[in-house]
Amino acid sequence: MSRYYLRFAVAWIVGVGVGCTSAPVRYYTLTPPPERNAPPTAATPAIDVRIVHATPQLNRTELMIRSGPTEVMFLENEKWAAPVDDEIKHALRLELQRRLSHTAVLAPDVTKLTLDIDVQHFDAELGRYALLEASWKATLYSTAGPATGAWTASCAFRAEQRINAGYAEIVAGYQREIAALADAIVAALTRSADATYAPCH
Repeated sequence: MSRYYLRFAVAWIVGVGVGCTSAPVRYYTLTPPPERNAPPTAATPAIDVRIVHATPQLNRTELMIRSGPTEVMFLENEKWAAPVDDEIKHALRLELQRRLSHTAVLAPDVTKLTLDIDVQHFDAELGRYALLEASWKATLYSTAGPATGAWTASCAFRAEQRINAGYAEIVAGYQREIAALADAIVAALTRSADATYAPCH
């Protein structure tokens, strides 16, 4: 009888252990993979990306999705490799470096580009969309400090990606939106290469 109860106890413990095994945690990043066979063709200034305002979920590591018009979910097993505001800063800085290193947009004496980002929306709904909405302000600095007649602009940006399914596809959608934001900034720099102010379109 005692042997029967012993076997029962062992089976129960094993069953509880299997039932309590947590699902694997997946980590995501907005940083694009390294470029291959694309040597730089232009000097790149230092780029400082700063998020001056963001929605509260950007201070978390859990992936957030909307589950209804007024409801959101933070996914414990789907996480960012770093807080989302850091992910945005690192990814956008890298995307800008890549573009500026292949396009002679800035004057040779420009040593620094400072970019202030105000993120209004960074939302997604599984199987539907991923949305990035932000405003940004860029300032150029020359070897003499703040450049005389320095270019500066405050612009708005909005991009929405259609998402069919999957959390990884949401992150890929966000990556494409960060790349589109970098394209918009470089386009504004290009339009303003010989002006003190760049209008945003």
